[in-house]
Amino acid sequence: MTTWYDALPGWLLILCAVLSVPILVWALRGSNWQAMQQHWMAQHLFAGSVLVMSLMWTGSAGVLPGLEFYLLGYTAVVLMMGIRLALVAALLAQGFSLLMQAWIEGEWVWQLLGYRYLLQTAIPMLFVYGFYRWVYLRLAHNPFVYMLVAGFLNAGFTHAVADILHSLILWSCDLYSWGDIWHNYLRYLPLMMFPEGVINGMFIAGMVAFHPLWLSTFDEDSYFH
Repeated sequence: MTTWYDALPGWLLILCAVLSVPILVWALRGSNWQAMQQHWMAQHLFAGSVLVMSLMWTGSAGVLPGLEFYLLGYTAVVLMMGIRLALVAALLAQGFSLLMQAWIEGEWVWQLLGYRYLLQTAIPMLFVYGFYRWVYLRLAHNPFVYMLVAGFLNAGFTHAVADILHSLILWSCDLYSWGDIWHNYLRYLPLMMFPEGVINGMFIAGMVAFHPLWLSTFDEDSYFH
């Protein structure tokens, strides 16, 4: 049976896999694995992030194959664990998501791992961290700025970046016309940006209020003084 990802050129899948390697090496080498081993809560947060992301990505809805909407959760994970650990967790989550998809649909599409990791996960996560750094350097160090701008707005913008990037790839591969993509996918983007922002923003707000030490990007001395 022909599926949407069969239309993706082989060189694109190979290129995505190759470019994913240095990103993953950078993330693995820079992660604080010693702290992960010493703190059981960090291990639970890491494992929980992998599980939640893989479940969210498995449940999707859409009109056209390959153009599905689903919650990402990137902003919450990046702000909680930092960009490097988030990138490692995302790779594991993508792998589990593909395994669950194979169990449900009966087809293992391993060739999509590099594409999904680089274009649909790593680049949006790097955008999350870049936007957070811009907020940290340019705006007031205020917990409400952190929650509303670095959390809520960041999540909504990241969802837009991920969906637009994916749409451009499918359009450039002649899988769908731009009119089909707009009418069946992108024009509904605001309806997904808002819940993405709300869910991530509420999670970040809850962490700031009750467990600020669990947010690696939140400095209490900087934001509360």
